[in-house]
Amino acid sequence: MKKTKVPAAVAIKSGMWYTVSNFAFRVVTFIITPIFARVLSKEEYGEYNNITSWIAILFIFTSCDLYTSIIRAKLDYEDDLERYGFSMLTMGSIITIGLFILTMIFKSALSNFMQIHENYFFIMYLYLFFVQGYYVYITIERARYRYKVFSILTGVAIVSSCLFSLLLVVLMQDKLDARVYGQYIPYIFIGMVLYILAAKKGKRIYLPYFKYGLMLSLPLVPHLLSMTILSSSDRIMITKMEGAEYTAVYSVACIVANIVSILIDSMNKAWAPWFLDSLKAKDLKSITKISIPYFKVFVGLIIGILLAVPELVLILGGSKYTEGIYAVPPLIVGCVFQFAYTMYVQVEFYEKRMKMVAIATSAAALVNIAFNYFLIPRFGYMAASYTTLIGYMVLFFMHYVTVRGLGYKRIFERRVIFGGLTGVLMILPAILLLYHMCIVRYAIFTVYVLGVLFALYQRRDKIRRFTKMKYKSE
Repeated sequence: MKKTKVPAAVAIKSGMWYTVSNFAFRVVTFIITPIFARVLSKEEYGEYNNITSWIAILFIFTSCDLYTSIIRAKLDYEDDLERYGFSMLTMGSIITIGLFILTMIFKSALSNFMQIHENYFFIMYLYLFFVQGYYVYITIERARYRYKVFSILTGVAIVSSCLFSLLLVVLMQDKLDARVYGQYIPYIFIGMVLYILAAKKGKRIYLPYFKYGLMLSLPLVPHLLSMTILSSSDRIMITKMEGAEYTAVYSVACIVANIVSILIDSMNKAWAPWFLDSLKAKDLKSITKISIPYFKVFVGLIIGILLAVPELVLILGGSKYTEGIYAVPPLIVGCVFQFAYTMYVQVEFYEKRMKMVAIATSAAALVNIAFNYFLIPRFGYMAASYTTLIGYMVLFFMHYVTVRGLGYKRIFERRVIFGGLTGVLMILPAILLLYHMCIVRYAIFTVYVLGVLFALYQRRDKIRRFTKMKYKSE
């Protein structure tokens, strides 16, 4: 079968869908989170967050990130992608069942270690088993550029989980049970349906795919664990060194940074399939050309977010958390380095050099922990935001050097990437200063918004063509 080259406009259109739908559905989560924080006691709320944290860690082991290999497998097995996806789903299911059996054998010891009641192990593993059906199905849809199906399924999962949680919290006496069951039961049912659909489309497993999938995904397990450490070690170490009160302030700053992370995830979901398709087609010219506006648009959006940080912190945390405003800019600038390294990671993914991804992330996590250990006691919790920035800088440079070593020295416009990264680092002190000068900041933000609107107006015809462009897999 002759491969059809995917227009760059399809990736742009997909990115618009992913970004808008992700933000729209995440808004529901932001709205109802304060309700749960007030209805549940501090102890219940803490236990729930402990359960979700452990589920996130267990999911790394049960799934081994096998579903993400579907995007790369499309390049080699495009005509058999459904069977590949079902093979990955089967392997993830086998691993999950094995870990469940081990958990049941050592359930008392694990319950004490994890600080989770044994009763929750069943709901946890039901979720871990069936949610893989959800992730495999939507990843195949994403690989096929069927972004509407992806967006709708994501929205249904998030909204139903939030609303069902709210309903159970109101009706049930045990609020912790209500929050846990409300969060995960909708995903179990949706995952069950998509699991069956993935099985029907895949029809049967193909054992050689197991080796292919493990080769790509197994090295990502230490990478994902390191990313978890990189994102959570700050709060753990602040709690131990400074106290929970400072952790709360820093956590609000992290929520603002998470908004940027959603933006990165949305754009990357559109970028990755198109990038890998173009790389296979040896269309390096298109990659270089499209990567320039892709990176510039992200940096432009980041500048707007940086200008609005005080208001975002006030909305999300309230006046008692305004001290955390000054921890946000370094975290957001760190996200720019994160965005840049995700572009280079796709090259490593294409070349199947996933061990290098794991090594780079592990090194960045260790750097982050080391700097936290020495700087938090001396400079306070605010230092954690700068150590996170340093960690992402290390991560970017390691991936940059790796990709150059693979022979891709000019795949991205180096002047644009390094110019953008240097630019956001240089404006960091100015942004912090502007937080003390509200009138000047409002004036700059007004000019910024008008500039964005003018740029959109000038490109209205191109935008109209993008929104009308179709792709055969849609």
